[in-house]
Formats: sequence, structure tokens, C-alpha cells
Amino acid sequence: MKNIIFLLLTVISCNAKDQNNSSSDTVPLLQESLIKKDTIITYNIDGISSEGSEAVVIYKRKKIYESKINIYGETGQAELIYKFYPTKIEVIEKTHKYKGDLKSVNSKEDLKLVNIVKYYIDYKGELLSNPPKKRIDIFKEFKNNVPFEIK
Repeated sequence: MKNIIFLLLTVISCNAKDQNNSSSDTVPLLQESLIKKDTIITYNIDGISSEGSEAVVIYKRKKIYESKINIYGETGQAELIYKFYPTKIEVIEKTHKYKGDLKSVNSKEDLKLVNIVKYYIDYKGELLSNPPKKRIDIFKEFKNNVPFEIK
């Protein structure tokens, strides 16, 4: 009986040492592979708003994966999320109005959500689903300013 307990403790002890060594070796490899495959780049998009607009774009394996676009205006702001699929792009638009004037906006509490819309477009910017009553069509400007593939 003592031999069985000793043998079990030895196996558990050796197994724990192997697991500790292997996990510490693989963590840097996982981090390195994520860094090589995923990239986030912020772009300014010209010609949309005088108050400014920017796109934060996520690339996976050097191809565009998702983008969050913020468009700032005098009376409110809009957030567009593009999710890129092989044959279509999902668009989610959120429109906010400022509770006061532009200079009084300090946090999200100073914004009021006015509208949320979801629809699909193709890679030319043409609607694939029923058109929403209101939509922010900036895909051509986005496409002119943001590469869909990085090298």
C-alpha cells in the first residue's frame, strides 16, 4: 500500500513539473502568433465630417476583419461597425445626439441614443438587405481611405 501511494505521488509530481514547463514555453509562442496574425490600425477618413471621423480597423491574417468608425458632428455622433464576411459586410449603425452642445460632451452619459440600424452590403457598397429608413452611406469614402489587405 505504501508503495502505491509513493508511486502515485511520484507520478503526480513529475506530471506537474512537465505541465509547468510546457505552459511557460507555449505562452510566448501563442502571444507571438497572435501579434503576427492580428493587427489594429486607426485611420482618419477625409471628406465625411468637418468635426472629424476615424476608423479603427482589425486585420486578421493581414485581411480586414472588422472596423469601428466614429463620425463626429456638431449636434451628435455616429458609430458604424463593419463586420467583413467573404461575400458580404454586416453594418451596424448607432446614431447619438448630444444632450447639450459639442463642448459639453465629456462622457457617454452626455449622449442620447437615437437610432440603431443593421443591414448588409456587398463589397461595392450596394445594399443586400431591405434598405433602412435612414442610413449613413460612407462606404466609398471608407474604401478610399482604408486598405482591405495589409502587407
